[in-house]
Amino acid sequence: MPDLAAREESALEWWFFQGRLEGAELGRREFMLSLFRQRGQGNSGDGHMLLASTLDPESGRQRVTSQVSPQLIDNFLREMPQEARALNFDGHVVDAFVQEIANGGPPAPIRLEEAAVETAALPFSLRWNGTRIAASEGEFELAFTLPEEGVACVLRARPEAGWLTGRELERDVPTMDYDCCPRLAIEGMAGGEAVSGQVWFDHQWGEYGWLRGAKPGEALLRWIWFGISLDDGSEVLITVRSDGESGAPVSSFCVFFDRGAEPLITHDVRLAERRRWQSDASLAEYPVAWDIKLPELGLDLAFEPRSDNQEIPVFGLMNAIWQGAGTVAGTRNGKAVRGPARLELQGFAYVHEFDAVARRWGERVGRHLAAFLPRRLDDAKLTEWAGAPRWSYDAAAQTEMLSKPVWDLLERGGKHWRPVFGLFLLDALGGDRPRFEALMAVVPELIHNASLIIDDIEDGSQTRRGAPSIHRRYGLERAINAANTLYFLPLQEIANQDGLSAEQRDAIYAVVIRMFTQAHLGQAQDLYWSGIAAADRARLTGERKTGGLILQTHAFKSAAAVTAIAEIACIVAGASEEVRRAALRLAESWGTAFQMVDDVNNFAASPDWGKVRGEDVHEGKVTYPIHLAMQMLEGGRRRRLATILADDETRRSAAGLEEAIALIEQSGALDRCRAEARRLLEADWPAFSAALPQTHAKLMLRAMLSSLIDLRFET
Repeated sequence: MPDLAAREESALEWWFFQGRLEGAELGRREFMLSLFRQRGQGNSGDGHMLLASTLDPESGRQRVTSQVSPQLIDNFLREMPQEARALNFDGHVVDAFVQEIANGGPPAPIRLEEAAVETAALPFSLRWNGTRIAASEGEFELAFTLPEEGVACVLRARPEAGWLTGRELERDVPTMDYDCCPRLAIEGMAGGEAVSGQVWFDHQWGEYGWLRGAKPGEALLRWIWFGISLDDGSEVLITVRSDGESGAPVSSFCVFFDRGAEPLITHDVRLAERRRWQSDASLAEYPVAWDIKLPELGLDLAFEPRSDNQEIPVFGLMNAIWQGAGTVAGTRNGKAVRGPARLELQGFAYVHEFDAVARRWGERVGRHLAAFLPRRLDDAKLTEWAGAPRWSYDAAAQTEMLSKPVWDLLERGGKHWRPVFGLFLLDALGGDRPRFEALMAVVPELIHNASLIIDDIEDGSQTRRGAPSIHRRYGLERAINAANTLYFLPLQEIANQDGLSAEQRDAIYAVVIRMFTQAHLGQAQDLYWSGIAAADRARLTGERKTGGLILQTHAFKSAAAVTAIAEIACIVAGASEEVRRAALRLAESWGTAFQMVDDVNNFAASPDWGKVRGEDVHEGKVTYPIHLAMQMLEGGRRRRLATILADDETRRSAAGLEEAIALIEQSGALDRCRAEARRLLEADWPAFSAALPQTHAKLMLRAMLSSLIDLRFET
């Protein structure tokens, strides 16, 4: 047995066991036990993480333990901002994540374990509270508790295969040293009964290049690891690393353990994914089924997981990993082989990949919208909505009048952030998100798109999301009818939602009615300002009291929908009055802040923005950044901006519009408006956060709010 003591000079290190145990009462359990050590920078000390999982093959249920030491948290808080800058992460998302961890600790179900990790070199042992790994006289002793089951295990593991010791297995890339014994027989006690089985052991140590390449600024890496035990007595270890952004391969190797032979190393590894699974918890997509070809070994195998859901929450740069048991079947040199296997997928759920997570959520929302409002309507869908006809439906006409213009707008993009906000919030509140996902997706998104169509008509907007406004493309009558249908059609989702009590249903209807009222009051205020004389609008924009009027208009016109989503989530989750107040306050502040940022982006020149640059100035709208510019400019420049705003002809000319935009940009109003929007959000987040337990969903909600408040386009 090699020296398994901690390599304290290495930045990363882990001891890993995976295999199977079985007892008469316990039945069979696939299990994994892994203890990680991370060296802190300077003399900050080592942090540790323990992961354990069991899978009942009969039920497919996985149970997990994920615990971290205080020193690991401290190291993360100290080093993550620096790491984020080096890797070009979204700074606001990282800052929000770090701040939440500092205030609330790791997200559940990750547990903070205060007990110190005790280590010894000769003989080797690691002890962390009730978990112990020790090696002496050529065998291991393992002591741990099966996750959630409360079954204490004390096992001895005896090697039955040769060792791969102290080897660097990759070429021309940052690598790690490896000790491995792929087959150990285990026996011992679990919950008072005798158990036996087989286990695989790995010990790895090295530097951070294993995670992110050799050069500063290089992308984080993903890796795919297989540990395979074949029924002909051979074992196969496979590792493939790839670029976390592009997916381009970085390195691969395979170690083949055959009975009575030295381990054989090959680098010709060919993997092809066959199926993906998406986690409901992290929204990460994992390739869980694979075809494996190892030409130099004559192996052609197919891997299938015993259960798709074998995700494990972890702490650090990743929210989670997929680490699970499966089986392989195929051929070796033409002869049939099969056996148990384990797959590890690292780097598919990095904490900074908020855009990817938001995109996946948006795709889920899109699927719910398509199920509720198909692109092509038929008699069955119309009957579902309006009842059986006395004579007959014209489904083709209804498709042309409703589905076609609505899906034209929906398919232009948009991140569906309103329903995504509601889904994150419902998760954070502890609600049954999968059950109510369609409700949270359909109601806010279709009503929002209805308001966009009407707003564009009332504002005379030429474009929406980079294409002609719906009324420009389909005509005024068709646009109005489609939008008005979208206002009340989603109420059917409320009426038909299983799992709501009569009281909850009535409360949600009341919320939607109030939202409609507030939104139309806000729009009325906006239209009133647009309808008064240009000179009066210019004077109004320059008055100090106007700032509060504008923000209240935003709170009604823009934030009412977000507040309604928050209140619906609270109703569905059965949130307390304290939590409800905090959630509604946060939603109103964030919805208002988002509109403030949206008005700043109105000055963007980037085609990604999808609107005409300076459209608000051109149309003489009373917006918060224009108001701030009038407050911040002095003397002749302030008078000149007021003159342009007061004269329709000058403001709408190309020269006048460019001059007004330049004055607003020079005033510093755009940066100040962004700063005020962020302060509005930051002021209400602490009370909301304190009212809820620390969860991954709450962290993702915080990341989402920060990311959208920082949404920028080139000006």
